[in-house]
Amino acid sequence: MRWTLRIAAVLAVLLLAYAIWPVVGFARIASAIEARDGAALGKLVDFKALRKSLTKQIVAAYIELTGKEKQLGLMGKTLAVGIGTSYAEPIVAELLNEQTLMDLLTKGETSGSGGGASVKIPAEFAPFSKSALQSGWQTWWSSEYGLGDYYIYLPPGKAPDKQFKVKLSLKEMQWKLAGIDLPQPMRLELAQQLIKRRTEKSE
Repeated sequence: MRWTLRIAAVLAVLLLAYAIWPVVGFARIASAIEARDGAALGKLVDFKALRKSLTKQIVAAYIELTGKEKQLGLMGKTLAVGIGTSYAEPIVAELLNEQTLMDLLTKGETSGSGGGASVKIPAEFAPFSKSALQSGWQTWWSSEYGLGDYYIYLPPGKAPDKQFKVKLSLKEMQWKLAGIDLPQPMRLELAQQLIKRRTEKSE
């Protein structure tokens, strides 16, 4: 009986530690963003995974806007994904440096240099704005756990179509920002830029 209680206590401690661990990781990311510390943020972001996440979303929105899947069927969709990805990657690259990423997360807007990719949403919907993170309890309540992943829906309390789904993944024993599911309006805006670039390229 005594050993059973000890094992149960150890398991409870481990479970609590795992529950707190990604929250601490998220707090570190939020602190780096709030302090606009690009160097610190760069160490807490898995840029390869984040780039893949954003590219996939923009290409999906691009296919939806252009109707490529309906026009060309399954093979056409595969082709459209390949073409869309090749055009979407430069747009995503413009959004994924420490400065533009911080602007996007805190202000809900960013603009690429030299007429590059730009997006804008109301500041109140920016996922890492001060108003979005003012309630730590509400932020935690809007999160969910996965195996090696942790998800937070920001800003908490907003409608699902106005929230960002922020994904943290455990990489080399450190929680890193690995994905951001964009609100649908922002996905469509970036997809429209993708269509514009394709049009300009073909002219």
